[in-house]
Amino acid sequence: MNSELNNRPQTTDEIDLLELFGKMWQGFKNGVNWLINLILKFFLLLIRKSLWIISFGIIGLIVGYVLYINTKRFYSSEMTAISNSVDNAYIVNSINLLNDLFKEKNYPIAANYLDIDTAKAKQIKSIEAFYALDYNKDGIPDLIDYDKTYNPKDTSIKRMEDFFVIRLEVFNERVFTSARDGIINYINRNKFITENNEERLRQNSALIESLKSEIKKLDSLQKVEYFELPMMQKVNSNQMVVLNEKDRKLYHNDKLRLEEKLLKIEKDMTINREPITIVQDFTPLSKAENPYSKYAKNFGLLFAILGFILSIIWQYKRKIFDLIVKKHY
Repeated sequence: MNSELNNRPQTTDEIDLLELFGKMWQGFKNGVNWLINLILKFFLLLIRKSLWIISFGIIGLIVGYVLYINTKRFYSSEMTAISNSVDNAYIVNSINLLNDLFKEKNYPIAANYLDIDTAKAKQIKSIEAFYALDYNKDGIPDLIDYDKTYNPKDTSIKRMEDFFVIRLEVFNERVFTSARDGIINYINRNKFITENNEERLRQNSALIESLKSEIKKLDSLQKVEYFELPMMQKVNSNQMVVLNEKDRKLYHNDKLRLEEKLLKIEKDMTINREPITIVQDFTPLSKAENPYSKYAKNFGLLFAILGFILSIIWQYKRKIFDLIVKKHY
């Protein structure tokens, strides 16, 4: 009798759980069916409004083509560089100040800075410098901050300031070489940059001489410790033994450390002798940055969406008019 009474609540609990799972499954199926029906209705609506969408899409393609033929084609390439004499930020700011001249179409002054003809300067669209951004802080650049959206307060993103990227945009590919050389001349003609670079080279030259002198001294000490001192001890071996004999010092590590530093500075003097070092030069320009496909995609899609919205408004124009006139809102 007692066992029957104990089993009744368990059976009720099992029934309640089954009923709960059944309702959850039914709700899930209803939700999926509602979503599928909604998608089907949307596609049916698109089919019914296809005439509007296609017509306005064609108008968008025409508008895009008109803008395309009335817009100059421009080509772009990038150069990665490192400043050897001053902070990279100074070079970046200097390049961006130069770009302001092209924004204002002040071509004579821009041509003077680049040391090129004014006619060639007019074929340059922009010259801008950017930093790379590292999103996962692994020391590898993830993207270039073309839109300059970097926020110093955002600790999840690191701006890589040990190098910079110069983007050159031109309307005529034949001007590319002159513009590239002009950018290098513009940097090299900056007195502050060149004086800092000359001082860097002078200090490195003096340091090289000092290191060579110290290495020679270590060679002399090493010769005394390894050759002359043992010979003197051998000659005096029959004489009284000297207590507390000085330990023989090894100079290998000191000499190798100085030679490594010397080689590093000599390498820097050879490879990074100019104010900036070009890590990756401008690549050959091959295709336009604003082809017709870009205009067709943007304006065709925009007008197709506009046509769909207008078709909905036209279908319910009476109700919309009543809402506006009678203010039923």
